[in-house]
Amino acid sequence: MTRYFKYLFLGIGLVAFSSCEKVIDLNLDSEEPALVIEGTIGNLSSNQIVRISRSLAIGEKNDFPGVSGAIVRVTDDQGRIYDYTEQSPGVYLNRRLLGTPGRTYFLRVICEGKEYRASSTMPSPVHIDSLGITSTTIFSDERKSLQLQYQDPAGVKNCYRFILTVNGVKSKTIFIYNDDFNDGNTVNRELFDTDIDMESGDNAELEVQCIDPVLYRYWQGLDQNRNRGGASTTPANPVSNVSNGALGYFSAHTQQIESVTIP
Repeated sequence: MTRYFKYLFLGIGLVAFSSCEKVIDLNLDSEEPALVIEGTIGNLSSNQIVRISRSLAIGEKNDFPGVSGAIVRVTDDQGRIYDYTEQSPGVYLNRRLLGTPGRTYFLRVICEGKEYRASSTMPSPVHIDSLGITSTTIFSDERKSLQLQYQDPAGVKNCYRFILTVNGVKSKTIFIYNDDFNDGNTVNRELFDTDIDMESGDNAELEVQCIDPVLYRYWQGLDQNRNRGGASTTPANPVSNVSNGALGYFSAHTQQIESVTIP
């Protein structure tokens, strides 16, 4: 019987070697779980995390097992080496790596006798200029959403990911954009989530990530799979920049975090 595997990305966020960029298709007739590697390097904190877990078969409880005993190392394009220490099962941490825009980072993981590699270049930051609230009335029902504005740099390929959190609850909607149609323009974005009803007095937090194009395609693929709903079309796994058949991603991205109280 044909089976699909599911996997949960536990949320954390280098450009992949072009030869390693691929769409990974699981063996649908196999029940062997796949390794999932999720790593991010940001520019706001020197605490960087790599999570290693396994995918689960459809129908299994969402208790994604962490994988212990891996060797995790990141190097940058200037030869600096950062070794990660396992803090809890499957969670590996480095406390002295602060990401720098323009620098390329290389991930190397050795796990259960196999080696996995990825890379990502941290883009230059693009800061939002304003953040506010817009209100829309639909059949007498007022819905509020986040409105932001930023100036896209001209002549540069820019990709963005926005993470919305309301009262400590993170939106499940994947907000990703590129500048294919607004390169060099002033851009206005409305972040509307039908599952979150923002009310007066609520606190909304926005994290702005400038991500590399490979990671844009990863999040785009994940979003497309989630939006298939009940479609019968067989889903494809998101583009991964991790080598040797692992699922997941390795992302070096800049961050800006802003918050607003809903009026």
